[in-house]
Amino acid sequence: MNRLRRVSLLLTSSATVLVAPEALAQSDAPPGSVTVPTEGGQVVVQPGQTTTTQVYVPPPGYPAPGVDINPGLPSSSRPITDTSRSSDGFDLNQPSDRSPVVTGGKGGSAVLGSGGGGRAVSVPPVHLVRRGDTLWDLSAYYYGNPYQWPRVWSYNAHIDNPHWIYPGDQVRMRKIGVGGERAGTAGMGGGTPREGLINRRPLVPGNTVFLRTQGFIGDPKRDVWGELVGAREDQMLLSDGNNVYMTMREGVDVQPGQRLTIFRTVRQPEKVEGARKVPGEIVAIKGTVRVDQWDPRSRVARGKIVESVDVIERGALIGPVDRELDVVPPRTNQKTQWARVLTSMYPHVYMAQNQVVFIDRGSADGLEPGNRLSVVRRGDAWRRSLVTSTGMARERALLDVPDRVKFETTPLHGDERKFPEEIIGELRILRTERHSSIALVTVSHREIVAGDRCIARRGY
Repeated sequence: MNRLRRVSLLLTSSATVLVAPEALAQSDAPPGSVTVPTEGGQVVVQPGQTTTTQVYVPPPGYPAPGVDINPGLPSSSRPITDTSRSSDGFDLNQPSDRSPVVTGGKGGSAVLGSGGGGRAVSVPPVHLVRRGDTLWDLSAYYYGNPYQWPRVWSYNAHIDNPHWIYPGDQVRMRKIGVGGERAGTAGMGGGTPREGLINRRPLVPGNTVFLRTQGFIGDPKRDVWGELVGAREDQMLLSDGNNVYMTMREGVDVQPGQRLTIFRTVRQPEKVEGARKVPGEIVAIKGTVRVDQWDPRSRVARGKIVESVDVIERGALIGPVDRELDVVPPRTNQKTQWARVLTSMYPHVYMAQNQVVFIDRGSADGLEPGNRLSVVRRGDAWRRSLVTSTGMARERALLDVPDRVKFETTPLHGDERKFPEEIIGELRILRTERHSSIALVTVSHREIVAGDRCIARRGY
C-alpha cells in the first residue's frame, strides 16, 4: 500500500534529494534540477528553490524503492529476471563471513584471514565428539588453524589413531595446567586445581610415567574401595561435572576433597609357563571423582566427576589407583633374582623400549624400586623362525658352480639350549607389590615377549 506525504523540498547546489524512482525520469529540466511529481502533474525544482509536493514513503518494515532486499542471500538463492544467464557464483550457500581457505603444504606455515569467522570465541577444556568431527576440523574451529591437529592429539593420549575419533569420545582441547594455574596443587600447599583436569604434579619428561587409560591394582580386595551407584543427573552416560553417589566398603574412610580413581577391571596378567600367578588385576581407568560429602553411618559418599577419559556408567569401581609411576634412579641389586615377563599394561604381543611391563617377582623376593634386570634369551632367533615358515626358507643357492645353479638345505647343527644367553633388553623396577612388580623397558635390542626370562644380578 503506497503512502503519499506532503513535504517541502529545498534543493541547494550541494544537496542530494532522495525521491521516488519515477521522479528521476529524464526530462528537459535544466542541469542540477530535479523533476518531481505533484498533484497537478510535475514540477521542476531549481537549486535554491522551495516547492511542496507529494513523495512516496514506504510503510514501517518495508524497504525503500530500489533497495535490494536480497544482499544477505548467497548467489544460488537470489531471484533472477534474466533467464538467459546465471547469476549463481557457485558459493554452495557458504556464509559470507567465512574465513578464507588455508593453503599450503602439510606442516608448512599458513596465512589465515582476519575476522575469525566461523571460529570459536574460547577453547573449552573438553570437546564431546559429534558425528563428522575430526581433529583437523576441531583445530580449525577452536584454534583457527587446522594444522594444529598434532597439538590436540598430544593432549589426548587415549587417541591411538588421530584419523579416527568417534561420537561420544571426549577430546581434551587444552593442555593440562595452562592458563597460569598449576595442575595438582591441591593437597601440596598450592591453590585449587582447575575443574575438569586431573589433580597431579606437572610431569618432568623422562622422570615420570603417567598412566592415562590403563592401571594396575595389586590386591582387588584391598584396592577396591567402593562402587559408583547413582547420579543426581537424569542420564545414563556420565562425564565431567556430573554429581555422583558412591557406596564404600567397610573399613574404608574417605575425606571431603579427596580424589579417587574411577575404573573397571579388565583382565588379570596372562598365565605364563614357568611364571608365578600373581593376584593383581589390570584395570581400565575411566576418570577421577572428588569426594564432596561423606556419611560414615550409611557409608554413602557424594562426589563430583572432575576428569573423565571415557564415558562413566553406574557400577564403575572406586579406589586409590596410583596413576603416576616415578622413574626412580638405578639402585644396586641386593641379591640375584630371576623373574619372568608376564605382560604389558596393554595386551601387546611384543614389548619394547619405553613400555610398562609386569614381572612375577616383587618385594617378597627382595626387589625394590630402581633395581635393574637384564632380559636374556638363549638360542638362534632365525632357527626358531623356521617353525612357522615354509620349507624353502632353509634352501640356499650354490652360485659358485660351473653347471646350473644348485640348492642345498642350510644345516641346523648344535643344541640351542647349550648356546650362551644374550642380553636383549633391560628393565627398571618402578613399583613393587608383594608378589609382582611394574617395570619400565629402558633398553630393548629385540622385541620382548611374555615368558622372557630376566635377572637382577647382585651388585649391579
